[in-house]
Amino acid sequence: MSAASLPRASNAGVVAGLIGAVVTGGFVIWQLVSHGHAAFNATSTGLMWGLPIVTYDYLLMTAVGLVLVASLWTVFGLRDFEPIARRATWLAVALLVGGVAALFLELPYPLRALYAIPLNFQVHAPLFWKMLGIAVFAICLALFTFGWLAGGGTSSPGRGTSVVAMLAGLVVLFAGAMMYATLSMRPFWYTGELPVAFIVEHILGAIAFLLLATPASSAGDATRRAIGTMSRLAVLLIVVHLLFLFGRMAMGLASNLDGMQVWQRVAASPLFWLQVVALVVALVMLATGAQGGSKLIPAVLLIVGLFIGKYEFVITGQLVPLFKGSWVHGLIEYAPSATEWVLLLTAAFLAYAVYAFGAARFRLGDSR
Repeated sequence: MSAASLPRASNAGVVAGLIGAVVTGGFVIWQLVSHGHAAFNATSTGLMWGLPIVTYDYLLMTAVGLVLVASLWTVFGLRDFEPIARRATWLAVALLVGGVAALFLELPYPLRALYAIPLNFQVHAPLFWKMLGIAVFAICLALFTFGWLAGGGTSSPGRGTSVVAMLAGLVVLFAGAMMYATLSMRPFWYTGELPVAFIVEHILGAIAFLLLATPASSAGDATRRAIGTMSRLAVLLIVVHLLFLFGRMAMGLASNLDGMQVWQRVAASPLFWLQVVALVVALVMLATGAQGGSKLIPAVLLIVGLFIGKYEFVITGQLVPLFKGSWVHGLIEYAPSATEWVLLLTAAFLAYAVYAFGAARFRLGDSR
């Protein structure tokens, strides 16, 4: 694709993304107006976080991972990551917008949450610190965006704002992990390695989105080096991620603690093994250099595999009823409703529209 045709193609992407977001978002809003929160298949037996929360958490945490990858240049000065720093930052903006949209359409009173959570000063609750981190993180991304709109998007994010964004992102990741890891009544989540596992998982997800969004065919030498460096880093992170995954699985299957029996469900789940196959195939392709410069297939496999993993993590942790009674037999059953699936599409279309806008308006590739 020539440089002259790129803005036109990206503008077409903006239009397509916005049309998709309006159509799917309109359907979701119609369902919510017609049926209320019953349009989602969350239950009163203990499964409160369904596919919309999975979508929000996945996109938000991956946006944080993208800023952490960008900070390897903007904060730590690792030159291999300079060509992808602007693209990573703008991708973070796009995924954050999509993730927040999914959350706002899931919450009954989203605007109330914006002020009620910070102003309650429940400093012992991880959610308080997560929301505080998200606020600072979003402000930093807004500053990047306004600066690019004013200056044409040709400069890298400023070092001071980048440092604050990186630290706020780490708070979001750590507090987000602690929201699960501190719930002792949910043994599936109650484990101390979650903060580190979250960092590994979402930096890996960030690299997957960057490999998907960075055009290797028209890239300069600096960007090609960045793609190679990210591919090698992804190989390492996939191995570490799989070690975390199978380590937790081995302990879960060996445990007799009430609540850990869900690991038997996981071990028998085709969805879990689809995740593993996607990660392993991506690992082999990246490690062997399959597809040459193009990383499209392994990037898509990583994105899909990590999303399945996030779904399995959030949903499986809620399948054991907290208060067993005659109204619950065995594990809770859950399948996303049509509205929940369409909400996932809404978030994806909106994120794509925002990214396409940046691809058309800003210079996201090589800086030299």
